[in-house]
Amino acid sequence: MTHSDTDPLKPPRRRIGAVVIVRDKLDRVLLVRPTYGTGGLQLPGGGVHEGEYVSYGAARELREETGLVRELRTVVALDHMPENSTAAEGYNVVLDGGVLSDDEARAVAVPEDARDELSECVWVRPSALDEVCEPYQARRIREGLAAIAQGAGVPLLVRGERAAA
Repeated sequence: MTHSDTDPLKPPRRRIGAVVIVRDKLDRVLLVRPTYGTGGLQLPGGGVHEGEYVSYGAARELREETGLVRELRTVVALDHMPENSTAAEGYNVVLDGGVLSDDEARAVAVPEDARDELSECVWVRPSALDEVCEPYQARRIREGLAAIAQGAGVPLLVRGERAAA
């Protein structure tokens, strides 16, 4: 019997996504509305490019989708996503994007070059998540918010060092 039953030369195909929980001072969560799919709201974020650190991918996606520039170094949830008809099995890393100032929150908008992918940015109270999100999205956000409230985030590391933002 070998140490691993996974061939290191042919690892399983998996995808990595990075999504960000950003809050305002009213404890609302920033969500985006994609122009594709069911039309439900979701956290800003997307796929991490091959070779890209999760912290960079999350920051890039957040900036591209909302115009926000944030340091993203704390993981508040890891959501395993089984394979489906449109995507390979993978993980969505949920990061804490912190609380925005009132001025920052008012300035959030979908940048012009992302309007083909997203139609709007919306601030949503956690109590309304089930009304505006797919059930798995609402559960993911609630779990991330619970971890944030409990101070239960873990540092995002790259080779044992805290990830650069």
